[in-house]
Amino acid sequence: MLINVILIVVVMIIAVGATGLCTFNPGKPENGPVQEVDAKTFLGLEARGVDFPVRYPQMPTGWVTNSARRSMIAQQPAPVVGWVTPDGGFIQLTQTGADSKTVQSEVDGKQRTLDRQDTIDGHSIEIFKGNEAKTRPLWVIDAGDARFAVSGAGTDAEFEELIRTALATEPLSAQ
Repeated sequence: MLINVILIVVVMIIAVGATGLCTFNPGKPENGPVQEVDAKTFLGLEARGVDFPVRYPQMPTGWVTNSARRSMIAQQPAPVVGWVTPDGGFIQLTQTGADSKTVQSEVDGKQRTLDRQDTIDGHSIEIFKGNEAKTRPLWVIDAGDARFAVSGAGTDAEFEELIRTALATEPLSAQ
């Protein structure tokens, strides 16, 4: 029976290795290039299916869009786009038509408390801090016609840059 198991493992390794679809790289992973996604196209499609204006903030050189997905807030689609920042941080922007209180409680299911309030370009911002050590901060912005939820592992300056850019961006066409 041991010979059969060894034979099966050898055949499996040869068969899988021949496909070239796997690799073995012992050691620590290296920081390779960030895989960029086409978030503008994704948000353009999302703009057609929601009842609030969706924006694609064109971030400056060095910001790489690396994720785009649909989330749900208040049982409505809420597009989420994430960027790797020039300093290696990660920040994501969720857009929704739900009210600020609902956004704060439903964006990712983590418990947070209000840390402070601020304004950027005349728009009120509520900044929440996590109750647990690994919970990232959440900035909730009332953009008037939509709400933004910004979270991630970045500096306050990076959060502010994304928010300013998103607020200054015209909504995408819903056609």
